[in-house]
Amino acid sequence: MSVDSLAKQLSKLIAGGALPLSTFSQRNLELLRSLIETNVLEIVRSGGGQQIRVLRPDALQDFVQARYPSGLHGIEDDSLTPRARAVANRRDAKRTRRTDAEPVMVRGFGEAKLFCKEETVLPIVELTQLAGVTAFLLTDEPPVWEFSGTIVTVENLECFLHIEQIIPEVQLAIYAAGRLSERVLHWLASPEISNCQVWHFGDYDPVGLDEYLRLNRIRPNYTGLYIPPDLEMRIERFGKRQLLEDNTTILSRLRKEEDSFVRFVVELLDRYGMGLEQESLLIELTSERRGCQQERNAPFVK
Repeated sequence: MSVDSLAKQLSKLIAGGALPLSTFSQRNLELLRSLIETNVLEIVRSGGGQQIRVLRPDALQDFVQARYPSGLHGIEDDSLTPRARAVANRRDAKRTRRTDAEPVMVRGFGEAKLFCKEETVLPIVELTQLAGVTAFLLTDEPPVWEFSGTIVTVENLECFLHIEQIIPEVQLAIYAAGRLSERVLHWLASPEISNCQVWHFGDYDPVGLDEYLRLNRIRPNYTGLYIPPDLEMRIERFGKRQLLEDNTTILSRLRKEEDSFVRFVVELLDRYGMGLEQESLLIELTSERRGCQQERNAPFVK
């Protein structure tokens, strides 16, 4: 298998000496522009169309070696990690976003425990008390970590590290680092935690709401958005206009959503023309807010 679409086309070009111009995408033609300008390749008419023809095979081979250090077909060694393979094939680890495993940083509270294959227990509460955080690995294999309880996915690090101050009911907090990865979403959708209630706690802006919807799509009956009882007051006092100005396209799409959590928050965003960073919930306001927290009937309300 070729490393990428350009490598596949170059392989055919080298073998045949010429290819129809229509074979190449505009992006790949841009990558070959320097070769065309230096007469390594040329574009000529052929029948009713055009073709790319090789003029200097040795110079084309130099280009291939510089771009693809392991050749046009690359290395398919399954023992290599994805990023090591990217270096071998493209000289750049960042050519792939994947890794072979992903650490998930969590904090545990109350009686929370993570089970592995119904036997091994990861004492997340004790580890959180000892070290502040703990972690486990997710791979591309089927998830094996089992949990039963209330999960909160937290967008930003500071709120994750102080989540028990904001949401005392949390049992397992997961650090999302912005947007949840596909592996974490796959785990959250797995049978191992299918009965858990999951609440998303992110910025109150288009991106945060969009991330909640992304999570809700895979767990439609077991997902909620954490909304503090004094959200409107906090938006009015600490809101930031740029959070909306930078994400107008997403906001326009969210205005069409029927989800009750999203509709509630979007109405506030539109009313004040501002979004709210979740770190604002670490700011203690007044005794009224403390009373409001004590009086609410459910841990997560609108």
